[in-house]
Amino acid sequence: MLRSRTAVFVVVVSLLSAPALLSAQRAGSSPPPACASGPTPQMTPFDTAKVVDLVGAYDVVMFDTTSIRGVASQHAGKMALWMQDSVPRRRGSAAKRSQKQFMVGMYDAAPPDTGEIWKRMASRSADAPGAIWSDGFIRLGEFGAKSGISLYPRSVSPNEIRGMWSSQPGIGIVVDYTGPREPDEAGYFCAKRSR
Repeated sequence: MLRSRTAVFVVVVSLLSAPALLSAQRAGSSPPPACASGPTPQMTPFDTAKVVDLVGAYDVVMFDTTSIRGVASQHAGKMALWMQDSVPRRRGSAAKRSQKQFMVGMYDAAPPDTGEIWKRMASRSADAPGAIWSDGFIRLGEFGAKSGISLYPRSVSPNEIRGMWSSQPGIGIVVDYTGPREPDEAGYFCAKRSR
């Protein structure tokens, strides 16, 4: 009899904890990659002459260290980078060649990031890709106020890129309705190679 009570107790406890396990699994099948602001010992400083080595697919996490509300926030998504021969027409003046080609790509933002800015980053068009290699950084989205994000690679390994990021518009400054300058979002990022 004691054995059957123990079995019933185990079944009841299992059933009570099942909803919590299912909701944890639904929330995200794979947690965002661990990310520190500095490089790991296996990483080397990024060399802009080796831009081609960045080609691939990545899981990206960006941590905002400038939140004026005191609440740490983050952006996450998937980024793919590739080389193409043609200059992207829409942002051709900002795109820089690397070994006679242009590195372009796309960034697919994970929720809760939504809206036109994030949708433009997901473009896979050869004429208007969602990401381009510019002067030492990868620009996701467009140049301009509240239009995109710049990723500045600082350290690399065969499987990861780490660096700083900023929503700085590239031109001009953003002011709020009271007149003072609005701070740009900025922080550090990690991009773990998925392919």
